[in-house]
Amino acid sequence: MQNTYPASQDFAAITNGPSPLSLDNLAQLDAIPGNCSHSSFDNCDVYLTSKSNVSTNPAWLYGTPPAHDYSTPSATSSATIVYDHGDGTVDAFYMYFYAFNYGDVVLGQLLGNHVGDWEHTMIRFVNGQPTAVWFSIHDFGECYTYDSVSKHGGRPIAYSALGSHGNHPVPGTYTRIIEGISVNDSMSAGPLWDPTLNTNYYTYSPSSAPTDQPAGPDTSILAGGGAFTAASPNATPNWLYFLGRWGDQQYPDSDPRQVNFLNLNATWEWVTGPTGPWDKQLVRSDACPTASGSSCVTTSTLPPVTLPQSTAVISVPTSFPGLGSSAIGSGTGAVTPSVGATVSAGQATGSAAASGASSTAQPSGKTSGASATRVSSRLSLLTCFVGVLLYLV
Repeated sequence: MQNTYPASQDFAAITNGPSPLSLDNLAQLDAIPGNCSHSSFDNCDVYLTSKSNVSTNPAWLYGTPPAHDYSTPSATSSATIVYDHGDGTVDAFYMYFYAFNYGDVVLGQLLGNHVGDWEHTMIRFVNGQPTAVWFSIHDFGECYTYDSVSKHGGRPIAYSALGSHGNHPVPGTYTRIIEGISVNDSMSAGPLWDPTLNTNYYTYSPSSAPTDQPAGPDTSILAGGGAFTAASPNATPNWLYFLGRWGDQQYPDSDPRQVNFLNLNATWEWVTGPTGPWDKQLVRSDACPTASGSSCVTTSTLPPVTLPQSTAVISVPTSFPGLGSSAIGSGTGAVTPSVGATVSAGQATGSAAASGASSTAQPSGKTSGASATRVSSRLSLLTCFVGVLLYLV
């Protein structure tokens, strides 16, 4: 957070918020009159905005690469959130934070850069056994049976896409269509990252009965509050209630850094930063989140391994913003303890991840409250075998 300041629309600094800003008081920005409507994340105009010109590639964008033991000793760049459905089903979400999202090159133009990036994997347990793995890929993702995904030392592997951090079960090239434009995720078995070695653990309890929404957050949970409980010593859950954006607002076309691709008003070089973990539909009936026009299909057939076809991969230097994961709160508004998670991520951790790395979930610490303790103790027996490992490009 030391590298950002809170801003409202049009980059106006919010001067009547908490100071200094930290993970512990971050969500207080939601309550400032005029900033947020608690009915939707889309109605919260708070942006953790870069103090420096990010087009000059300041050092904090590069993140922290994993060490030889797959850890990031100087950064807690993931958070693990556990939701117990109460019927024998438990979902363990591994949230990964990156300081920068490096976009893709289309017709010679770089598109989709943004400050801050959140991706995640989720492992579903049924009666204590892992059954499915959800891989987030930008605005949606894919779901596979637990037995079908690749393992490293008995733990699931995820490949984090170069710069953009989408999580994939195999290396290669994944093509998606955004506003009619074809863009690629490129993954390889680069450095291995184990987010659970430097993470904080939390449990989540919704304030109402589980309700899938067609898209976006569960507004009834937002209005009612919901509850995050820290299961790691000295961890604060308060930052998880932040409704704003973990990065800059999209730069206007008048900004010299901005490019409106082909003047189509469809996609730009610089776009708005993401919302946080609370907006990842933590309460879901299926292992997939509900999304408009998409159905949940859990398959045991992995996609084919393909050779990279994107010229963007060839032209990208070996070191650039987005190649590492970042400590939660560093670079986007907070310097207090980062949150942990078991995730599939890319090749570095600290500011933005690249492609392919695997992570494992191994909850540590004790939880206050019977329900949280029960979930934590149950997962402590399982996640050493199931936590996702991330390969970074």
